[in-house]
Amino acid sequence: MNNEVNITGWDFSKLTETGRMNETPLPWDYHAIVKQYIPGAGRMLDMGTGGGEFLKSLAPLPPETYATEGYAPNVKISEENLKPYGVKVISGYKDSELPLEDNFFDLVINRHEYYEAAEIYRILKPGGFFITQQVKGNCDDTIIELFNPEAKVEFKDWSLAKALNELKNFPFEIIKADESVGFTKFKDVDALISYIKVINWLVPEFTRERYLDAIDSAENIIADNGTFKSTFDRFLIISEKMK
Repeated sequence: MNNEVNITGWDFSKLTETGRMNETPLPWDYHAIVKQYIPGAGRMLDMGTGGGEFLKSLAPLPPETYATEGYAPNVKISEENLKPYGVKVISGYKDSELPLEDNFFDLVINRHEYYEAAEIYRILKPGGFFITQQVKGNCDDTIIELFNPEAKVEFKDWSLAKALNELKNFPFEIIKADESVGFTKFKDVDALISYIKVINWLVPEFTRERYLDAIDSAENIIADNGTFKSTFDRFLIISEKMK
């Protein structure tokens, strides 16, 4: 029996709420941290909003709230989800040339999305805050090693140290920096396949038929260990653009 689930945006609740997929708990609460900074913000940007699921969970939002989304399948989903909140969704942009004004935002948040430090500095007002939770470059190594071992992984060297070094090229004050080692755990192979189909750059053009051997290996790992564990190390940075 095929027990895959249809996932839209970055909403994995159909897997997490049933316990079929779970992540190592973080030593910080990104949602709570962002909520602390919203009251002082007139303009906020959520970078890489996905389907807008996380952003709408932060409501009430600042008077002017924007979101970017570069993954085409998510754009319409985010527009529909965020329209009731008055959020303007921006798509079709270059990461190095965001179609946003200089010194515009009081708060920029970024959860697991690529960014360029120079653009963050440009679009933030002096005294504005940049809060990001990032995934380390070793993310999903276990999946790649099993399903796509010849893959050339982009941003393999992405880490807290590298992110801090990039921000230090600009006058940012680092308020908090932390990192956590962890895993995403899948209790059945169909949950793993559902995840792979959403994070489709891990195993391009995935089909069950093409990856029967890898699926069998994953099933054996689950039978032996109870779960299939995929690397999911993350780090957090809270920074302020100096006046």
